[in-house]
Amino acid sequence: MSENNQLEAIRTGYAFEGGSLDLGAAVDAGTAAPDVQVRLPLAMMNRHGLVAGATGTGKTKTLQLIAEQLSANGVPVVMADIKGDLSGLSRQGVSNDRITARAAQTGDDWSPTAYPVEFVSLGSKGIGVPVRATITAFGPILLSKVLGLNDTQESTLGLIFHWADKNGLALLDLKDIRSVIAYLTSDEGKPELKAIGGVSTQTAGVILRALTNLEAAGGDTFFGEPELNPKDLLRLAPDGRGIITLFELGDQAANPVLFSTFLMWIL
Repeated sequence: MSENNQLEAIRTGYAFEGGSLDLGAAVDAGTAAPDVQVRLPLAMMNRHGLVAGATGTGKTKTLQLIAEQLSANGVPVVMADIKGDLSGLSRQGVSNDRITARAAQTGDDWSPTAYPVEFVSLGSKGIGVPVRATITAFGPILLSKVLGLNDTQESTLGLIFHWADKNGLALLDLKDIRSVIAYLTSDEGKPELKAIGGVSTQTAGVILRALTNLEAAGGDTFFGEPELNPKDLLRLAPDGRGIITLFELGDQAANPVLFSTFLMWIL
């Protein structure tokens, strides 16, 4: 296929009806073709995608570009800002000759623009507003992943959650779930423990130790009230643009399991 035919195929392939996000221009023999734009349909942005490439190839910039255009189209955006690379979305960029020249080469009508960004933190020492979730809302399955429990221990934790719910006990933070397990493994609570399915005292003890270790590692800064309402992440700015929420690690940088599991809970 000739180069002209290749460009025409790209042009035709990205000729979508309706709204779309512009990712940039096609490149022909090392030169950008500004009249051949690579796009993503706005209606397809609920699908999974992967931005991949070596260091310095523009993965972060591509993600910023997608977030900016989604926001401009009135779509709220939630992103995990692990290294703080995305925080620049909140400030108007500074133009220079190199940026202006590149925008002309790619056919991009670029202008420095700030976007509505809110910062939230998983923990108490980040720059964003600390967010929390109750133990009950997190649930036994996700909590088991954070604690590194096996299938038997996860099943036991589920029974403990069931017993607490049956007895009207609110599990708000790690101290609450620890207190419930401590009671069930005590002489007074052993009959209750046996009644919920023959849960072994040894397994309950393993869970209790795992909870203690999580609390000692700072996990207690996340669990509790007030609890994050996921609807708060789906808001628009007064000008109609979608608010971009950036999650940073805060003091949980050393606990990637908790952070990744928290994102699963948000989803």
